[in-house]
Amino acid sequence: MNEKELKEANRLHWIVKGHLVPDSWDEKSIKQMYDSYFKRIWGNHENCVNEEGFEEAWLKKQLTNNN
Repeated sequence: MNEKELKEANRLHWIVKGHLVPDSWDEKSIKQMYDSYFKRIWGNHENCVNEEGFEEAWLKKQLTNNN
């Protein structure tokens, strides 16, 4: 997965679970989660999408992984 795809997968995981994808997950697991959560969020007609804190968590993860 490229960086953009990985960020989007993490964003969807954040919306559903409230935290980023665990570092231990392999690419196949992340793609399966993305497909499942995309359908779940797409079907959410109540628009209960909460991305609060995602950008900060993503930036922190990127900074941690680059060190």
